[in-house]
Amino acid sequence: MNDLSLLLNRRAEIETVVGRRVWASVKVHGLFVPAAGLQSRLNKFGQNLVVFTHVDGYEVQLIGSATGLHYRGANFLVCTSHQVKDFTAQDIGIVVPEKSRYISSAGFTRFCTGDTLLHGDAEDLCAFDYTPQATSNQELVERFFRLHPDDFMCDEDNVVAYLAYGYPFADQKYNVVDENHVGLVIRSMTCEPQNQPADPALALCRLLSPMNFDPNGLSGGPVFATVLQDHEVVLRFAGIINRAGNGFIYFIKAKAVQKLLDLSFDQSD
Repeated sequence: MNDLSLLLNRRAEIETVVGRRVWASVKVHGLFVPAAGLQSRLNKFGQNLVVFTHVDGYEVQLIGSATGLHYRGANFLVCTSHQVKDFTAQDIGIVVPEKSRYISSAGFTRFCTGDTLLHGDAEDLCAFDYTPQATSNQELVERFFRLHPDDFMCDEDNVVAYLAYGYPFADQKYNVVDENHVGLVIRSMTCEPQNQPADPALALCRLLSPMNFDPNGLSGGPVFATVLQDHEVVLRFAGIINRAGNGFIYFIKAKAVQKLLDLSFDQSD
């Protein structure tokens, strides 16, 4: 039994027999998925963010995590702006392990200070358009989580547990000189909700297991929430990891991500 199943069972102790049966599964896009298998099914939406260096022999540099989201018919790779601030946007991309290829985006969107009512860490978001790339590279299609309007977590949601994903730098197998190989290793983390931080754009959760690894590199990774709704447990997109340490993960809430993605459509009109 994994950490998510344990949390669901803990909450289900006060429910009826029927309730306990329901809590063994999580509703994802209208379908019930066994809680024990949900965590491994979501890790494909966390991606390893890289920058193309233009240096022979060291073509890509790892710069953390990113999140694949399919929203309003488009595919976006979302990360935090602080991950990419020192690089040219055109050089930011991902590695496709199946083809040992680096793929850059078709453009990007970010908040500009003064142009939005958002403040604080909500502005630390960046979205890259991967719609054309997913069309021409079918192996990418399944790496973007399909977001419907009711899939974004709200402050009022009754969260049972968070599922967070990311690529800590220390976990990655980077050996492009001797073996021409980049091994990508993602961490799946089950977390409990914590009190609201001072910044209203952020949410906070605590890992159930000890954070016995260096979390550097988790920024940009996805966070999902299992939410109790009408006697069912449903999956919501919770946000993007902003920073982590000492067993805690801060993430930018889903509604701020939605605002940024909507902004990208406004700019293209």
